[in-house]
Amino acid sequence: MSKTKPDGPATSERWLASLPLSSLRESMLLLILVAIWLFFYFATGGIFLTPRNLVLLALQTSIVSLAAISAVMLIVTRNFDLSVGSAVALVGVVVAMLAGQYGYSPLLAVAAGLAAGILMGAWQGFWVTRIGVSSFIVTLAGMLYFRGFSMIVTNGATIASLPRPLTRFATAFLPVVPSIILVMVTALVFLIARWLEIRRAHRLGVVAHPQAVFARTAIPVSIAVLATLFVVSWQGIPYLVLLVAVCALAAELVMRRTRYGAQLYAIGGNPEAARLAGIDIKKVIFWNFVIAGLAYGITGIALTARVGGAVAGSAGLFLELDAIAAAIIGGTALSGGRGRILGALVGALLMGSLNNGMSLMNVAPFFQDTARGIVLLLAVALDHLSRSRGRLS
Repeated sequence: MSKTKPDGPATSERWLASLPLSSLRESMLLLILVAIWLFFYFATGGIFLTPRNLVLLALQTSIVSLAAISAVMLIVTRNFDLSVGSAVALVGVVVAMLAGQYGYSPLLAVAAGLAAGILMGAWQGFWVTRIGVSSFIVTLAGMLYFRGFSMIVTNGATIASLPRPLTRFATAFLPVVPSIILVMVTALVFLIARWLEIRRAHRLGVVAHPQAVFARTAIPVSIAVLATLFVVSWQGIPYLVLLVAVCALAAELVMRRTRYGAQLYAIGGNPEAARLAGIDIKKVIFWNFVIAGLAYGITGIALTARVGGAVAGSAGLFLELDAIAAAIIGGTALSGGRGRILGALVGALLMGSLNNGMSLMNVAPFFQDTARGIVLLLAVALDHLSRSRGRLS
């Protein structure tokens, strides 16, 4: 007796129905990003998609991307950090004073900057977990006095003349040939690991159509690789972009491959259930703020090296809002329990693309702020509608 093969449309519908809502949202976000790039390509006469401008875009986005990584980790647990910009400015002052003003070794200045960031994160984690003050209030206060400390120490003056080894970290490039090899090897390793993961899920009965799931990963990765090779052919990969990639990979591994990461999602999804499951919520959240402090240090050092000094009054200004916006646009739920590092990076790139493209078009800054605000509002509305739809289905 012959078996009837399912028709193509029906099979496609089943594959589509099997896709997680988060994957559909990430795919939509990538399509929106592509649409924005195409619009600016035609609006700027092709300047937007030149390798030089794309490298500049990556550098402009890198600082927000670093801040968005820690923002995702905190928002997933229903906590917020409004002090990022001020903490980054204070780290910059520490690094610039030691390396630039007092002539200490750049390595010592970097170590001191990292230590200062970690101490600020631990200090805020203490108030949230031990005293019980809301993270919103704690970090709002931090936003004020961290900036105040940086202004007091410098008397509002700019500290410049950083050592060349420090500034080169944020301005130099990995040569073209090693950059191409790195991109190809990284993509190949990722696709192999992803295929093995899908095969294992298929054997466990979690994934019904492994080829379709793998194709959903392989196609955008292949497109991203081709685009990246086009960009790096100009001058190579900036070391600052490599730093963002390393930090993002480390955060993704922590959140997706460790017990601690599972605890972060569990706390955000249902704190009471997490407590009953034996998770030490205060301890987990405290270390989450310590990790955020480490991010202050890394971001502050990167920003200081990029601009060649510390400007206590304006360094990192509104960085916390850009980081939170990137995380939310990338799919991180304000209600906690859901968020992806990759989504936040795409969100940061989308926001940076709007700024970069409109700057090339000589659009006034207040129009740029308006566009960013509208994009953020639409992203939150889309997240709300998708979750409401998920509850109703």
